Amino acid sequence: MFLKRWRLLLSLTLILSLCMTSMASAAGSNQDKYAWANESVDFLRSHGVFENMEYRTKTLGKMVTKSDLTLMVHRLFTDFRVEADKNINIPGVPYGHPSYQIFKDVYGSIPSAPNGLIGAADKINYGNETFKYIPEKVLTRWDLLITLNALFDDIGYSLELSDGEDIARLRAIKDLPKRYFNSYNQYEKWKYAYQPLTPEIGLMQDKKYGPSLASDLDYVKAYAVLGFAEAGIMKPDTKGYFRPNQKVTLAETAVVLHRIYDYYSGSDYVREPSPDDLIPNGTRNFIYAGSPSGHGQSPVSDFALVNRDALPEFYLALKATEKIDLQINVNGEPSYYTYEQLSNPKQPVRISLNGAYYAEFIPIIRSKGQKATGDNNNIEVMYYYSDKFQDFTQTIWYEPKF
Repeated sequence: MFLKRWRLLLSLTLILSLCMTSMASAAGSNQDKYAWANESVDFLRSHGVFENMEYRTKTLGKMVTKSDLTLMVHRLFTDFRVEADKNINIPGVPYGHPSYQIFKDVYGSIPSAPNGLIGAADKINYGNETFKYIPEKVLTRWDLLITLNALFDDIGYSLELSDGEDIARLRAIKDLPKRYFNSYNQYEKWKYAYQPLTPEIGLMQDKKYGPSLASDLDYVKAYAVLGFAEAGIMKPDTKGYFRPNQKVTLAETAVVLHRIYDYYSGSDYVREPSPDDLIPNGTRNFIYAGSPSGHGQSPVSDFALVNRDALPEFYLALKATEKIDLQINVNGEPSYYTYEQLSNPKQPVRISLNGAYYAEFIPIIRSKGQKATGDNNNIEVMYYYSDKFQDFTQTIWYEPKF
């Protein structure tokens, strides 16, 4: 009996050992599989692009959503910013959506915005000029190309090709279908006419001059794929396959964004992210040493209080047309304060900043038990803050009532 148990234990040990070896081998091979992206992943990590996304960088084969791409672009290309007080309607990503601020900054920065927002959308109907963004949409290589071309359109527009050369280059891309038409009547009936999100090119056939791009949007598609290929950012493989319908991975997205950064900035330029770049909330207010201040909001929603003077602490009070409690995050650690604690302007609450550059304010609607967003309330609130203890009723700008 003892011998049988020993053999059973030995067998289990061997099986477990083999399993662990197999898992380690698989993990190693998965890492090796994306070794070609390591330089770009390290580059993006050094620029704060993967802040709070470490779990994603360990799985470089994970598919990328529109929200993932937008966050990465927002963090790497800090020129994509829109004034905090400017509201932009983004169909599919309404004000109050968790991704609204980054979508607003990135796609609101398209030179022709707000009308130009359509060029980077995920559902487009040029017939009635309607469009929609879909943050959770998993992107293909073609989706990635069209979005980036809308943001960096001078890459395609910088391409100068002689007559017929663009068509010849398009023909060399084997998996990008070309559809030929003899008249615009015929072209208009094509289901993919004026559809930039479809990886097919419409060409108008002319007996005398040969084929030409059928419409402005076919021009956009053609010069996007040819321009990004010419710049070495996204290009067909050596056999002529672009793989437009292939889902794009985190590894590939990192490489593409790194190449765009180099295209504009030069590979020897390394920009360290500023403290402002790392603030997750685009709506910001500032607290200064020796200067009691405040701000009003309606509807109430989250914001960041920025501590540019390196204050050790601040004092806070508020008043609102409905009871709201506050979650305040400092260095990522949340603290909770009730409306009753905060609503006495003569006895403001002391809050330590613990060396933090900013504090996140997340209001919670008492009656709903929900975090307040721009579209789930019409509450008016007034915040008062100071670096020193302050009876806010004694300030000349204090308003006793709304």
